[in-house]
Amino acid sequence: MVSRIIQYLKSKQGATLMKYAASSVITTVLTWVIIIITFDIMKILSAGASSFVASACMIPPSYYLNRKWAWGKSGKSHLWKEIVPFWVIALTGLALATVSGEYAAVLAHHITKSRNVATLFVGAANFMSYGILWSIRFVILNKLLFSTHHHNHGNHELVEEHLV
Repeated sequence: MVSRIIQYLKSKQGATLMKYAASSVITTVLTWVIIIITFDIMKILSAGASSFVASACMIPPSYYLNRKWAWGKSGKSHLWKEIVPFWVIALTGLALATVSGEYAAVLAHHITKSRNVATLFVGAANFMSYGILWSIRFVILNKLLFSTHHHNHGNHELVEEHLV
């Protein structure tokens, strides 16, 4: 069993999965940093707004980390086959994280008045929101968006990378 897992992780798809997971860890840590700064330390945003801003800030880095590093794609991004679907997935996660972050703060305030506890709840809600979508997103990115076998760049509109 362990040897099969190691063999899978050495495969191209296994390496992609590990890089996808690492990309998620990077963006999750940065999301938490933004939530802690905007919601807890500076107290400039509500829980939902803090979760929204943190998640929104991580969409472009997530796109680039996944497309270039995890899937090894280079060149121009395809607007309708890569950029738009990625943003739809990301905005779905953003909406879920925003709503769950606000709900988590309300729940935390019913338990305690501690802003630190509320921050922990908001961060956990954000993490769980994206955790729910993580596996689904991997399948979509791997099979539909960044797979190397479906792209036909023929007459389709291509968009420069910096427009994402």
